[in-house]
Amino acid sequence: MKQLLLRIVQIIKRMLKAWWTSLPLMTLLFCIIMDKPDEPIIVPEHHLPKQYYLLLKKVEFYCNHHHYGKAMMIFDEVHEDADRKIAEAITGFLFKTKFGRSFHHILEMPLFVSSAVTPAVQFADIFAGIVRHYYENELDQKEPGTEFQEWLVELFTKLHNLTENNFIPKSHYLEYGFQKMGKNFSYPVSEKFTTSDNDESLLSEEFSNDLSE
Repeated sequence: MKQLLLRIVQIIKRMLKAWWTSLPLMTLLFCIIMDKPDEPIIVPEHHLPKQYYLLLKKVEFYCNHHHYGKAMMIFDEVHEDADRKIAEAITGFLFKTKFGRSFHHILEMPLFVSSAVTPAVQFADIFAGIVRHYYENELDQKEPGTEFQEWLVELFTKLHNLTENNFIPKSHYLEYGFQKMGKNFSYPVSEKFTTSDNDESLLSEEFSNDLSE
């Protein structure tokens, strides 16, 4: 059994190496790391889950910094009702919140695709699994103690090297490409729109003007 498991691990390693070398040169990763909730997460109707909001924020600031046009958000499909709720929540955030209306680089309607037939989403699934195992093994806090953990650190380091931190326009706040969200799974989405992670300081008129230039 042990030999079989070792063979499986070697096969997986070869597959990951092949996938890695086939990545496009311009691949960039953003990652939101969520702690396991102590109780079920309740998201009010029409509200955008915080992990999606944080991801949109990173994409917007990245596109703004590099003077890109529009970014399309592509997600792994779950089922029709859940996908529709996320699509409506993204549209609501972009049009009904002050902070969302300052975004000019994200297409309003996301796409939902099957990961089984979409290589880019397959890559995202694999990368998410690596990050999840890295933090579940607490490798951000301690040295690896097994060959598997050493491999995880190697893979995670490669992924982390593909991210980019961006200073938010006209502020001294650095938006990290890899961000731990903790257990605060909610945020206000009213017109005043303030959050605990420094966004309230970004709602000045000059910030909105800077993003729209």
